[in-house]
Amino acid sequence: MGFFKKQLLDVIQQFDENANTLVHMYPMEDQEIQNGAQLTVRPGQVAVFVDKGQIADVFGPGTYKLTTDNLPLLSNLKSWAYGFKSPFKSDIYFVNMKEFLDNKWGTSNPVWIPDSQFGQVQVRAHGTYAFKIENPVALLNNIVGAKSIYRLEDLSSQLRGFIVSQFSDIIGSLHLSVTQIASNYNEIGDALKETLAKPFGDLGLSITHFTIGNIGLPEEIEKNLKELTSMNILGSVQNDKLSKVQILKQLEIMNTSASNSNSAANTMMQSGMGMGMGMQMAGMFAENMKQMNANAQNIYAQSSQPAPAPTVNQADFMECSNCHASIKKGSKFCSECGAKVEVSVPKSKFCLNCGAAVDPNMKFCTECGQKLN
Repeated sequence: MGFFKKQLLDVIQQFDENANTLVHMYPMEDQEIQNGAQLTVRPGQVAVFVDKGQIADVFGPGTYKLTTDNLPLLSNLKSWAYGFKSPFKSDIYFVNMKEFLDNKWGTSNPVWIPDSQFGQVQVRAHGTYAFKIENPVALLNNIVGAKSIYRLEDLSSQLRGFIVSQFSDIIGSLHLSVTQIASNYNEIGDALKETLAKPFGDLGLSITHFTIGNIGLPEEIEKNLKELTSMNILGSVQNDKLSKVQILKQLEIMNTSASNSNSAANTMMQSGMGMGMGMQMAGMFAENMKQMNANAQNIYAQSSQPAPAPTVNQADFMECSNCHASIKKGSKFCSECGAKVEVSVPKSKFCLNCGAAVDPNMKFCTECGQKLN
């Protein structure tokens, strides 16, 4: 009765629609493989025969007729000297050899990284990576064990642990400060990919792609970095103004220190300024003040100069007959004494010879030369 419960396999192949399946063991319960059975391994798969916990034969993509010729290791394990004639049992694992893309990694808790400026800084980081199974035998020996199905979620937490454990060490080895991290994501990712080759390889995996999506700094440090960036931008535009403000602040400290005769030297020491720095800052300020005073004096001199007096044409003025003041020609009354201005009308005179009008004071006619009476 027990014989009829057994099913003899003549075709062995594996279908799995789950894209996250890494390893799927072929169900062998109540089934045995007969001599000459056909094994079909699809593209992207590898079939591994395991007998009593020992890896036997490995088959890549293709179709095979199972005989002692293509099962040499299994034949030795089962002591088939002249080929197997009766059905047999063996565990068969189909391994998915495709590339597993877009796997997420991230720090569940902040991790400490060394920094040259702040000492130790806690950061959070996340990104993506891709991998594939490079050595199916190593994978079966190290992580699969007796499980019939092994999927991506069974392995992802272990792989994330590898990445996070190496993350802080890599940044420390690159000697990057927190201000340099954002501009070196590619360098950090390449270094991590290279470092992770060993732990991934021990599991029979190879990491094919690795990216860093973000490395988040503490809020206080991000705020300080933003302020520093803003100051640098302003400094490139208003460097001269910022320098003068710094000079004024330093001189204010010096003046405060000098006003306190009991602790002047002590205040200078506390301000972090030596005498040489104080003299240098004072010299710079004095030079700036000298230049500013010179500019101010030039402006004042230009503004205080009297306006040039308007040009006076004496022909436009006449003398008042009463007070002898100079008044404008054509005035009817004097602007100084108010007397009425008598306008003298010159008497007309004509040349008796040619009839031309001549000035009464002329002695000879300017037209004909006749002597005038």
